[in-house]
Amino acid sequence: MAVFYLLGNVTRTQMLGCIVQANDKTVVFDGGTVEDCPQLAHFLRTNANSHVDAWFFTHPHHDHIGAFCTLRRQAPDILVERAYFRFPPIEELKRHEPRSVREVELWEDIEKWGESCRIHILSRRERFVFDDVTISVLRVYEGKHVDTENFINNSSAVYRVENDRHSFLILGDLGKEGGEELMQTCPCELLQTDYTQMAHHGQRGVTREFYEYIRPKRCIWPTPEWLWNNDKGKGFDTGPWQTVRTREWMAELGVTEHFIEKDGTQKINF
Repeated sequence: MAVFYLLGNVTRTQMLGCIVQANDKTVVFDGGTVEDCPQLAHFLRTNANSHVDAWFFTHPHHDHIGAFCTLRRQAPDILVERAYFRFPPIEELKRHEPRSVREVELWEDIEKWGESCRIHILSRRERFVFDDVTISVLRVYEGKHVDTENFINNSSAVYRVENDRHSFLILGDLGKEGGEELMQTCPCELLQTDYTQMAHHGQRGVTREFYEYIRPKRCIWPTPEWLWNNDKGKGFDTGPWQTVRTREWMAELGVTEHFIEKDGTQKINF
């Protein structure tokens, strides 16, 4: 039996942190931002004997890689065997999103850890096996996107996590253009899973057409309460985010089962 965890938010800024455990193997996806490092370190010390076999990243925004970078500096007792990612070149990050200075600094941090944490640069269609769990790389950044407004999000890697019982789709913060590319380059059956992580925390990610294409059965929302309710401080659905619209899409598509970060750490046996 394997277990999929979606870490609950203990800080307002917690976004995507997923952990998969299969017997004695532990795999992390993203992890959250800098402020979320204590929760992540506590989980790994308590549930993984301070050992991570593989750490996969979707894209280099601080709310996805910040916890890992802080962990590497502040928790030397936690061993990370290997980090897996394919990020755009630093020059591309600076050119397309020049205000993302923090992301560039964190990316440079990861580059420096080649000796203490082995790095694997991903390619599309690669597969990795951890006990009875297989992780397939359905998409990586390949230099095709020219969208400057959502460049880093659209560089998100996409993963399929599965065993012979259940499957998960991890979309990171994939946007409209990335979703359209994925529909063109990846067979539909690989995108149709038992559990779907909602892109970009459930708002302004992939389109409704993408979700109609993959037909989610159950939704995993890396979404704190303020974002879930689109509440910037003036009440339900008064903010600038599109989360409530995405929730309506899922209801119209017949999805009735949701696992939401705002409700605390979600544990799914599979």
